[in-house]
Amino acid sequence: MKDIWKLKYGSHSIQIENHLTGSRLYVDGVLQDEQVGIHLSSRLFGKVDNEEGEVEDIKVSIGCNLLKMDCRVFVGERLAYSTALEWDM
Repeated sequence: MKDIWKLKYGSHSIQIENHLTGSRLYVDGVLQDEQVGIHLSSRLFGKVDNEEGEVEDIKVSIGCNLLKMDCRVFVGERLAYSTALEWDM
């Protein structure tokens, strides 16, 4: 099983991959964090430049919710993406 989530942040692309054997965080195609092994939840961390040229932290939380995987991405202190919001639309 493989889940891939993609989002744009300014001019940057953020991609999170969750495989049975681990999770990875890419920013503009560059691997920034990786968690290897089988986990029910994962935390990944990275950095991205905002439009003002300041560096902001990326925090990714991946977890199992019943039969599907949930992913939340925070840039700075703001929620930038959530799989839960996809279902609310």
